[in-house]
Amino acid sequence: MSERSTIELSQTLTRRLQWRVADARYLLLGAVSRLLLIGANRSSFDDLRTFCCFVGHGRSGGTLVGALLNAHPNIVMSNELNALRRLDTGLTARQLYRVIYLVSQRQVRRGSMGGGGYSYEVSGQWQGKHRQLTIIGDRKAGATAYEIVGNPRLLDILDRKIRLDKKFIHVIRNPFDTIATTYQKSLPLRGENANDHLAREIRNYFLRCSAVRMVEQRFGATGIHYLHHERLIADPGGPLRAVCGFLGVEPFPDYLRDCAAILKK
Repeated sequence: MSERSTIELSQTLTRRLQWRVADARYLLLGAVSRLLLIGANRSSFDDLRTFCCFVGHGRSGGTLVGALLNAHPNIVMSNELNALRRLDTGLTARQLYRVIYLVSQRQVRRGSMGGGGYSYEVSGQWQGKHRQLTIIGDRKAGATAYEIVGNPRLLDILDRKIRLDKKFIHVIRNPFDTIATTYQKSLPLRGENANDHLAREIRNYFLRCSAVRMVEQRFGATGIHYLHHERLIADPGGPLRAVCGFLGVEPFPDYLRDCAAILKK
């Protein structure tokens, strides 16, 4: 499948307007973000060494993984900010870091909620704050994939604006689960029957896969980590240690214990 194949999304006019409003809102937040960070947080980006972005599929457990990473004392991770789009619409690197921090704090105040009404709060850990901030990033896998497929130059913009090491995480779930859920959660196109709608979601799945391949081609195989959702749920310790190793942070025993405590098989 061509990396420039057409992305087939069914979005209402209201939803498209919401995207435009979000673009303007985050630009404004970036402009005033320096005034909104309090005290030591204003200079907390001096030790940053890695920018981490999720890419791949929605409905695959990425929100959970992002929340677990956000609980690490060296990581701040926002959820669904769509960082590549923010860079493309005008945020500078420093503004993006501050917006990620502010959005992460807001999400923690709201209970670190994910899809389906689940709370991904990890008690006793570092969500919305940090001890020494070395990794910063955003979890918006599906939309990031669509942005890359629709505009491959975003990877060049990312590389030019973000002068940190770039690393990506691709959360893999059983494709039947992912496709079935995106089918259920998406709208059919006008005149589209159920079979055509399902076929479109299958095509979109492989388009998102092509975005993962584009990232690997641009940043190398060592720049992307593949984490299997089912393995994380079955045995949290191993996958969490692996992703910590990929990001170069310590998998502290209390961090692993508290993260595992919120997972339900």
